[in-house]
Amino acid sequence: MYKESSRGKDCIELFNPEIENISEGAFNIWRYASNWGEDKVEDSFIEDIDGMFWLWDTNLSQRGFFPDKWTRESYQKFAEEYDILRPLVDDNGELQYRDDETIVFDESAIILRKDQYRIKAANIPILSLLFYYSFEFFKPILLPRRFDVIQRNCDALGIEIPSIPRSKDYKAYINYYFEICEKWNKFQKEHEMTDAELCACIYDFANMLTETSTSPKLPKPTNVWLTGASGSDFAFLDSLGKTPKGNEQSIWACNERTRRGDIIVLYCTSPRSYIHSIWRSNSGGIFNPFDYYHCRTTVCDGILTPQISFKDLKNDDYMSQVPIVRRNLQGINGIELSAKEYSELIRMIEERGGDSASFPQLYEGSNVDFGEITLEKHIEEQILIPVLEKLGYTNTDWTRQLSQKAGRKEKAIPDFVFFPKGEKHFENAPMIIEAKLDMAPVQELQKAFKQALSYARLLRASIMGICDKERLVLYKVNTDGSADRNNPIFENHWSAIYSDSEVGATLNHLIGREVVVNI
Repeated sequence: MYKESSRGKDCIELFNPEIENISEGAFNIWRYASNWGEDKVEDSFIEDIDGMFWLWDTNLSQRGFFPDKWTRESYQKFAEEYDILRPLVDDNGELQYRDDETIVFDESAIILRKDQYRIKAANIPILSLLFYYSFEFFKPILLPRRFDVIQRNCDALGIEIPSIPRSKDYKAYINYYFEICEKWNKFQKEHEMTDAELCACIYDFANMLTETSTSPKLPKPTNVWLTGASGSDFAFLDSLGKTPKGNEQSIWACNERTRRGDIIVLYCTSPRSYIHSIWRSNSGGIFNPFDYYHCRTTVCDGILTPQISFKDLKNDDYMSQVPIVRRNLQGINGIELSAKEYSELIRMIEERGGDSASFPQLYEGSNVDFGEITLEKHIEEQILIPVLEKLGYTNTDWTRQLSQKAGRKEKAIPDFVFFPKGEKHFENAPMIIEAKLDMAPVQELQKAFKQALSYARLLRASIMGICDKERLVLYKVNTDGSADRNNPIFENHWSAIYSDSEVGATLNHLIGREVVVNI
């Protein structure tokens, strides 16, 4: 039905690799992808794409970097060895490269060194489009700042892409692109799709399956992060307060430990050099393997501050001693501010006529003593189980470490399986919860989500939960086995769950015993 619809036909045609002007095709795809929070694509960007396609294609093809056949090994060799040089034009009008033995080597000839893997990884989105038009195996990786959208859509389609490498070796992220293409090609072959149909399926059809999801109310903030904005961001920032509320959303570089609901203080870098506004994080850290700044967060609910310049910070008795200020705000993205530092910043805002009450305040949870929490077992027994008991459960309502068949093997699955039914090893259950010690690093959160979702699929669960020493997060699992990792149905701090009757009532409405037993 999608393929026969006008929307489907238009999107499939958009990704048609058999076109004459590939720069124009890539430009149209890039502009289409900007719908998911990427920067607005100006008409002049087609010239940038055309220039980059020409430079990379002539370098890589004429200098023999393309292998006769693409394999994992040949791709890895390519990733390690290619560089980009500035070509010369000889007397006959032919391109000539400065690594030619007859030409004196010139450092200025090197545009991209072969060992600059971080930049190479950040160039994968554009390079993937060039490769898409050139080789059948490769697929476009769009959304360099919103890899969470790709993950979400693959979840909805049941494509289990490999976990993002947890590595500071940026070469691993370049190789990760090849691994994704392998998974996508397998899915394409299984469903007898053309290249264009696969791309439309991943970037549009799958999005239709998840676009109706809505996020719950933001959790109260527990951390404050400082981040910077540059000239390309100023147009968006200047629109703050001038657009309808709810439309003022963007995406910024952040610390990987950013949690949904956290406070984001935004500083405009040179030439403005002042604190501009304070925002809330509308997502946890989004790890993007093909972005120069690997971790970002979506932000919302921005509030303009009186302009506090770098000079103001340096002249303030307290803020001048804050480490990031003493470093002249170098390396600003993702710096954590303490509660005291944030309160002093609010004090400076108030001194300049701002209303301190209008800005978000850090969450001060009730003093709930959970005892020593150093193991996952402590979270289960000292935090989670007491909450479950408050929700009406007894220890006979769940099974811990239930074994289930996964292929030919027997596999231990979630920490908590609720009301399992059916023959041994082939049970179904309405809800599962998986406990981890610390999901603050974004890749740990992604790993926990993926693991819990695999368990939920095995058991055909309708609700899945993941928790750590700080929070409980719940997701709805659809009948097709998908779950929207960016839109939990519940997320809050344990201290709020224990002490806030409104939060407790919301949780009881979602997963109280009488609710889950009747699913």
